[in-house]
Amino acid sequence: MDTWLSYRLADLLMFSPAIYARLFERLNDALWPGHVLLAGLTAAMLGLAALRAGSAHQLAAVMLAAAWIWVAWRFFGLYAEINLAAPWFAALFAGQAVALLTLTAIGPGLALGRPRRVRHWLGLGLATWGLALHPLAWWAAGRPLAGTELFAVAPDPTAIATLGLLLMADLPRRGRLPIRGILLVLPATWLLISALTWWALLTA
Repeated sequence: MDTWLSYRLADLLMFSPAIYARLFERLNDALWPGHVLLAGLTAAMLGLAALRAGSAHQLAAVMLAAAWIWVAWRFFGLYAEINLAAPWFAALFAGQAVALLTLTAIGPGLALGRPRRVRHWLGLGLATWGLALHPLAWWAAGRPLAGTELFAVAPDPTAIATLGLLLMADLPRRGRLPIRGILLVLPATWLLISALTWWALLTA
């Protein structure tokens, strides 16, 4: 027991910060010049979510689910090379994609409401951070532009933006079922895992 208690979180890591950061460079290198298409699809998703038509909201939710599926397959496929837990994390992202697709099946889709209460403004801030400011923050901190973390490519900005969009969305309750709360669980879980990972990397 004393031996186990002597371990730190950093002792469980199988890679260094440089190796982890290199994953994002590989992702961006493989995607280029698809970044232009990605930006267009992201803008289209936001535009659809802001419309009044219910079919547009459902399509927006499908596009958000596709972002989670892509990260589950592409990012965690690479992450599996350095972390044995990557398949479990990929399953978490696939689970969120299924949850978002279920949202389209039960009706509301992703319908963004106007900022009129604290929850909406918090969501707007998180969505802005995940979609635009998160990549800029890493670049400003000294990471090469090639290693920028982008929405629908890297897990952190995808989870952050999703939290924001779900907080902004008009999601009706289904009886006693808290749809919003359920949809927030997996993105929040990933961000906790990511925070612990970075804490371990930076304090190793």
